Amino acid sequence: MKIHNVIGIDGYTLIVYCSLDQLYRFSIIDCSGIAFSFDNLFLTAEEASIKGRAAIEIAFDFDRYPQY
Repeated sequence: MKIHNVIGIDGYTLIVYCSLDQLYRFSIIDCSGIAFSFDNLFLTAEEASIKGRAAIEIAFDFDRYPQY
């Protein structure tokens, strides 16, 4: 595995990495330090980064406006 990018966004950390199969994936670490991995596969790091940023937006909105 090769880490391609690490980005901090609103207290979250987005990690984009390339695995041995030459496909890109992303993981997110939330404000509490909990890591979330996703099953998505991407051909480019840019594509993984875009989808990862979108996932952070959803998580941020969810944490900001709890759905009790």
